[in-house]
Amino acid sequence: MKHTLISALACGLALSASSETSVLTESRIDFTKPAMRWLWGGFGFHNSEATMTPMMSREFRDQRVLKTFREISPSYSRVFAGYWNWTREAMDRFADYYDATFRRAGTTLYVVPGRMPVITEDFDAASYCEAVATRLEYLVKERKCTKIRYYCLSNELSVGPTYAWFAQHLDKYAEINREMHRAFMRHGLDIGLQTPDSSGYSRMADIDWAITNINEQTDTYCWHCYERNLQPGDPALYARLSAALTDLVGKALRKEKRLSLGEFGFTGKITPYGRGRMRDDGHDSFRHPGSEFARRAAISRAEMGLAALNAGAVSAVSWTMVDYPDPFLREDGDTPEEKARYDVARFSGFGLDVRYNKNGLFRWCDEERDYSSYPDLYTMGYLVKLFRKGARVLPYTTDDDTLRAGGVTNPNGTASFAIVNWGEAKKVTLVVRHPLDKPLRVYEYDSERPPVNPFNDLQPMKGTVSAEKGEVVVSVPARSLTFLTTDYEDRVPAAITKIRIVDGTLGWAANEEPEHRYYRVFKDGKQIASTVSTSFPVPGGKADDVRSFSVKSVDKWNNMRK
Repeated sequence: MKHTLISALACGLALSASSETSVLTESRIDFTKPAMRWLWGGFGFHNSEATMTPMMSREFRDQRVLKTFREISPSYSRVFAGYWNWTREAMDRFADYYDATFRRAGTTLYVVPGRMPVITEDFDAASYCEAVATRLEYLVKERKCTKIRYYCLSNELSVGPTYAWFAQHLDKYAEINREMHRAFMRHGLDIGLQTPDSSGYSRMADIDWAITNINEQTDTYCWHCYERNLQPGDPALYARLSAALTDLVGKALRKEKRLSLGEFGFTGKITPYGRGRMRDDGHDSFRHPGSEFARRAAISRAEMGLAALNAGAVSAVSWTMVDYPDPFLREDGDTPEEKARYDVARFSGFGLDVRYNKNGLFRWCDEERDYSSYPDLYTMGYLVKLFRKGARVLPYTTDDDTLRAGGVTNPNGTASFAIVNWGEAKKVTLVVRHPLDKPLRVYEYDSERPPVNPFNDLQPMKGTVSAEKGEVVVSVPARSLTFLTTDYEDRVPAAITKIRIVDGTLGWAANEEPEHRYYRVFKDGKQIASTVSTSFPVPGGKADDVRSFSVKSVDKWNNMRK
């Protein structure tokens, strides 16, 4: 059966071990380049950690959180922000995180204050919206957080402890959105409202309601989708999501608007965990690390993103980049540390004291100092890194119903492709009608042998391939996801200088090149860390020991000096 899908494709070089000596089946994917293609606004994550910095150790912050963000550099992200009662101290901590991450990457932000407070009979919508606008004006105009582009009233229509409360009070939802729109206008904020932020196939009709009732106040329509029942590789996953998004995109387009997939994820069937004493919002990778399901679910997560790209959505957000910390009790205190922790509890979503929220690319477990990666890092990392805002989507067709694909061209003429192969290992001929004027770098995720890096570095390139007469022939492993791109430069980062050890701390001069992203630290030629810092603790280290160490810069294209 022939499938017409939207996007361009990716490839892989290496065969799986079981197929190296066998004859591979062959498939073909045709990419077209029509004169008018839809504009992509970027993949990204929900960056919950943006309001959780007071709880981070320096090690976790510099070697995992900031390092991973800068390596991937999402061009679109969702954050909890815009609270009506946000304190100046909490806003400044958020802005400091913004400076260290979103500003550097030019990330467009979609902000939502977790859940709105409980709405009582004496709730004053105008005063509430004025308080929100005043705080956002401080962030945008004084702290220069100018990439805050979208705002949503409440996560998935929820209010206080009641999930989707607004679904039963849509008149109140409309009233508050109209007040918020007026407040933003009064404060001169170029922040568009995203509505209705509903989640799940059963709530798709909320988009119809929003179009009818608050279209004038809505900048972009927004819908969430999680898959909890299908198995990885089930063709119904991609087909169902593609059809739903295509329908919603068409409805939004008829109102001259775009649609965003505001949250998505593949969690598998949720089962009781902890005997019901705590809420389990964990990905299967958290419950069963290394399982076959978890390894393949990492592909399904990216597959959902490709469905959004191909259906014409403007952007898509994966929940989340970092695990939430373990649940903790909310209470104020006297020390700055206690007060900062209290703010984390108030301004980081809802229900942190009752839920394990483990859907990140890597763990946050301070108790065991376990910050290791999940398989999803190696699928979502390159999807977000290579499919950036400002790109245009390439439609494609294929006769192979085990393949899913996505691809874009960039304003500078480069192109990136991704291919999901749910079948056996095979050769794929890509027919590309966009000029590919240099070899394409290839990055591979094989679910049978997934990449693992102790420092959460993305997998290195598998190799390169070149196009001949507009065709690229590649081999892809079974049940894999492979990326292919010309969006890179071959360069050698500057050498790191002034390496020294003082008082048990290794230090070095900063790399000031704009292409720089992070450092890798080596001892006796073996990597011992990745970090954004210009220092690394070496307990007991003396000045003369410095000859055993080296530090190398990694740039935005993963180039590193030999």
